[in-house]
Amino acid sequence: MGTFADRAQGAFLGLALGDAYGRPLEFISDQRVRTTAISLQSGEFRWTDDTHMACYLARAILDLPPGPFDGEALGQAVGQRFVEWLHDPLTPSTAPGNACLRGVRAYERTHNWRTSGNPPSDGCGAVMRICPLALAYWGPALTDAAEISARITHTHANALEAAIAAAHLLRWTLEEGRWAEHLVEAASRQLRGPWHRGGIVADALQAAIAFSHRPEADHVWLDEPGIPDGGGGWRSASALGLAVAAALTWGGNFATAVEKGARIFGDSDSVACLVGMFMGGAGGTAVLPTPWLEVLPDRQIITDLATALAARGAVSPRHPGGVS
Repeated sequence: MGTFADRAQGAFLGLALGDAYGRPLEFISDQRVRTTAISLQSGEFRWTDDTHMACYLARAILDLPPGPFDGEALGQAVGQRFVEWLHDPLTPSTAPGNACLRGVRAYERTHNWRTSGNPPSDGCGAVMRICPLALAYWGPALTDAAEISARITHTHANALEAAIAAAHLLRWTLEEGRWAEHLVEAASRQLRGPWHRGGIVADALQAAIAFSHRPEADHVWLDEPGIPDGGGGWRSASALGLAVAAALTWGGNFATAVEKGARIFGDSDSVACLVGMFMGGAGGTAVLPTPWLEVLPDRQIITDLATALAARGAVSPRHPGGVS
């Protein structure tokens, strides 16, 4: 089954690989999205703001000293690192989302992570970057950390719920060393209980499970309108729901699951990066396609960040049944 550290590396690298695979498909809204070839040439296979923000989030976590969880310290550390991200010369070329840009600019002005996020926005920016949190935290601290990270840029209920649910789904996957439907069911129950913030993410997860149970003939492509909110991954609930649907349906093969997540009419890179994260977290680095890894930008930096985060997060007790 591999080590927790290897699965942590698999999750973070899987995020970046899915992001890079989906990048050239993101703004194709016609049937070409099903057939456009993905180049594995160095310099063409590259990640977007999803991975870029995740790396800055990882550095924020590592800026804090080990010890009891301090939500205020995390919020300030993430805010400061996101301001660095905002001014990184690479950022404009990674197609950053407007909600993320607005939220970080607001934090730069106010230094208040509680109020910098945009209330109407439930864009997927709050969920696409959560991977580092699940590598370092677990239990109630992970719930708080996911919500804090989301609030810096997004405060819509769906964004908060998606960030919390995705973080715990990944954490449970890392701990169990497998991706399974019972973890999604557990997250759905929690979203109707203590994680409920007034959103519809539980409905998105249930729709994802229902999609995976359809007859095989119906599993050609993801059903974008059928996953609430029907937005094709541009918003947080559908981004997580579509990723979960792809991972449940095609999870036996990393490349197939990522491709199915990416070849949609919506937000290809954000859905595919979440698929890659879950699949890499379940199978570790062994399931990642070598040709993809060989051309992935900053592969060693991502690996090192994952290793450092896992050193903090590997001490958690296992949570049988996927509930922490």
